[in-house]
Amino acid sequence: MLTGYRFEMIVGCMRSGKSSELIRRIERARLAYLPTIIVRPATDTRSKPNQIESRNGLASRAIVVDSAKDILKYSSHAVVIGMDECQFFSEDVPEVVLALLRQKKKIIASGLDLDYRGKPFGPIPELLAIADRVDKLLAVCRKCGSDFACRTQRMVNSNEQILVGDAQYEARCLSCFEPPSEYQLKLDLVNEFHPEVPHLIDCDPESGNGIGEVLPLLNINSL
Repeated sequence: MLTGYRFEMIVGCMRSGKSSELIRRIERARLAYLPTIIVRPATDTRSKPNQIESRNGLASRAIVVDSAKDILKYSSHAVVIGMDECQFFSEDVPEVVLALLRQKKKIIASGLDLDYRGKPFGPIPELLAIADRVDKLLAVCRKCGSDFACRTQRMVNSNEQILVGDAQYEARCLSCFEPPSEYQLKLDLVNEFHPEVPHLIDCDPESGNGIGEVLPLLNINSL
């Protein structure tokens, strides 16, 4: 019979180590000879098929499901169930978790607690409410270098809540996080003043001098 925590949630911003911690805990369960599975939503296209991957190189086999209810098709022989990228599951995932708990399963789940706007992401708030253990991980802020990044800064222009990819985001602390409207204003200003990427040095031979003119650069962080 399982003892201890039954439903553990691992949350945080991007690059805070959520998937790594999920894999670590699942591996500990396997060392204890407990049958395990890991599932992830098909919406997450960052990992290879039938895997979950962390950004520090850890990986584990996983079952890709189209909906939260599909988890019930694969859970019968598992004692410990890992769930990655839970923010992408549909709103019925809390019902699935409760059904698994009634079946005496242990669940270890991870996901983004906040979206790019700093707002609660999908079904995560309800999952946090029914979990009996919650760990919020922090990342390194990519702007100031502090160890307290807890927000995900979107670096491109998009109003879609779900936009999968690494290059479009960076971890930010509360002090450095910029709401989408403010960051979008900076992007608009860059496009307005520099619609095309300029040459750093103007070496037009007709300018009459051999030394090119150094053009100013626009630092969006100073706007």
